[in-house]
Amino acid sequence: MAYAKTSIGRGCCKVSKKQKRISKLASFSFVLTEILVLATVLILPATDVVEIKKWPQMIIIIILSIHVLMQLWELKVFIKPDSGEKFSLTVQGSHERKKSRHQTSMYGVTVSNEVRVDYDRNAQGILVYFRKVTSSSKTGPYYQPLLLPFRGWFTFFHVIIALTLMIALIHPVHESDKRPLVLPILIFVSLILQIPVVASSYYEAEDCGFCIPLGYAYTRWFKHTNAYTEMIQQNIQAKHGQRLQQEGEQLELAIRRNTQQTQVNDVTYCNVGPQTAKRYEDQIVLLHLLLAQEHDQAYKEVFPEYSIQNKGVSFILTAEDIETLNMHAEQAMETAGAVKDDDTVTVIDTTELVANNTVTV
Repeated sequence: MAYAKTSIGRGCCKVSKKQKRISKLASFSFVLTEILVLATVLILPATDVVEIKKWPQMIIIIILSIHVLMQLWELKVFIKPDSGEKFSLTVQGSHERKKSRHQTSMYGVTVSNEVRVDYDRNAQGILVYFRKVTSSSKTGPYYQPLLLPFRGWFTFFHVIIALTLMIALIHPVHESDKRPLVLPILIFVSLILQIPVVASSYYEAEDCGFCIPLGYAYTRWFKHTNAYTEMIQQNIQAKHGQRLQQEGEQLELAIRRNTQQTQVNDVTYCNVGPQTAKRYEDQIVLLHLLLAQEHDQAYKEVFPEYSIQNKGVSFILTAEDIETLNMHAEQAMETAGAVKDDDTVTVIDTTELVANNTVTV
């Protein structure tokens, strides 16, 4: 049975830049220690302490190669990030539409076939974020993992390494019993070191996923946020927050009332009515119009040449442009915070103003 899923999310918890740096440093320390332990395992046969079978040696060499390759790639990304990487600025509404199909078969006969279109309430509410843009035209869920950046596979690789070490710990890998406990202890230490590496890799993972030949595939495209997206989001909420909140509550009420089931050719369809579906689409259109206005204004402040040449501002931005916009937003938010923290109060005598504006009825 094949299974493929593509989602857009932010993981279990929001990670700050400081937490991500600490996680990377801890992961690097554990990986370096694990490499030393596994290298010791390879050296042991030369010292006649233990005799290891050939297949465990090959597996350990592969594990070491994968670890080294991933750490070198992390170093390359840190020293020279891809400034031409492209992202799309977008916004989510109060709800997210999800389409799914559930088919149950028994003895080769389809017992139930249901198509559902759910409108889930977004716990985060309105959120402005960046999503990575891929260059391939293949959009099927089974192809999505192949569009991920190389770092998107790191969590999957770390999980495979942990499972391999677990199997090596259970299965005997040594041929002699000179010192039978030395090798299991070293592999057990490597496994203990690999567990926090897996946790750290998942904790800091952004665009990630995997696929295996059995037909299973999973992809999560990350919702990238920074100071610029927060600034745009705050501007939208400050101007239209009350209206958008009311629209979200009314849409939630309409979804609950108008969700209905219909059956066509032994297939059960669960969806809202056409008016509620159009209301959802109208909300998304409105949010993108508001996003375009705020993004156009902020972008032209940072890049004045777009105002001079009367150029249109695109939602597709490079990583270099995003970093420039992020620095501008951080400075703007710091300036706004400094003004807000200013305790200087100017007292104005309004007695004369009130007297002059008195209206006699």
